[in-house]
Amino acid sequence: MNGLMIAFAFTLPYHVMRAAADAGVKVHVLGNGVSDALRTSRHCASYRWLDGPDDPENSDQVLDEIENLVRQHKIDVIFPSDDVSTRLLIALRDRLPVRSSLLPDLATFDLLNNKWNFTRYCHAEGVRVPEGWCFETLGSLRAALRSSEIALPITVKPTNRSGSVGVFHLREDADRALIDKIDYRPIVVQRHIIGESVCISTICRDGRIVAHAGQRRDERRFSLFSHPDLLRNAERLAAATRLNGPANFDAVIDGETDLAYLVECNPRYWYTIYLSMLFGLNFMRHALAEAAPEAEAETMVSDTLELSLKETLRHYLRAKPADRALARYHLFDPIPHFLFRRGWVDDSEVAVDVAKMTAYAWHEPAMAEPA
Repeated sequence: MNGLMIAFAFTLPYHVMRAAADAGVKVHVLGNGVSDALRTSRHCASYRWLDGPDDPENSDQVLDEIENLVRQHKIDVIFPSDDVSTRLLIALRDRLPVRSSLLPDLATFDLLNNKWNFTRYCHAEGVRVPEGWCFETLGSLRAALRSSEIALPITVKPTNRSGSVGVFHLREDADRALIDKIDYRPIVVQRHIIGESVCISTICRDGRIVAHAGQRRDERRFSLFSHPDLLRNAERLAAATRLNGPANFDAVIDGETDLAYLVECNPRYWYTIYLSMLFGLNFMRHALAEAAPEAEAETMVSDTLELSLKETLRHYLRAKPADRALARYHLFDPIPHFLFRRGWVDDSEVAVDVAKMTAYAWHEPAMAEPA
């Protein structure tokens, strides 16, 4: 299968490209900016620079580039790889010359991608999320804290950034100074749940989760695990929105009750997509499939791998298969790994470029009002 991946970042698109290649796709890339570094990977069949995708007046130009590449490389499927390309393809999907991977509709993407709208919608639909507030100014947040309208512990965050950019946890009075670092408006505030921070990654089709995995990660290890209450919450939201495509949910499992709270949703592919692939769970196979198989296979696995390449190489013969697979993942495509390690490609701001993300057919999402 020949695939065309749209990319404007580097780190996340690289891992999406590798997962697609593992699913049997020959990946051609259309993009610009730091995504140009993707051409250094042996898994990138070709790279085409895209001029001017930021301007909605240039949508015809973008489509012309896509159509040329579809003809040139006999493309079977088009798929996104980061925040900006996901929204772009959703907006252009009805005009694409070939099918796209599973994607949500535009209103659902905008709903889930906005952290405050996500919180309000979950409350309205009975999906368990932390209690939340939204403040238009820093002064109104300070006033609410002084008047005890809200009390610590809380988490503050922007409505539309990714990768934990701008997220601060205020657990005790000594943390109040973190408020001075807030450089965005409006400000979303959530009750801070004391417990374990986890994720659940999903691929959805018509409101049904067809592939999923609970995830834990720290600096040393990555684990997949099963938590029925966490899955039920994600299933409830997927059904309510009739969600299609990828979604990664940040969550907290309450240390006292073992109940799972969804904290936010990223309706796109996620950075750890390649790690679950090393266990044999490749989410891209589900996202790129034309139709759901008649009998869905169980996609949940539980296992842990070592993230330290140095540690795995030191004890390579005794390492677990997944640990050795991670070492090969990096070492058999050395230039991108070298770029990662040296920090020579900085795409930390790409995923939060709201101007790019909303350039195409922006509108306010349809959303049920909270009760």
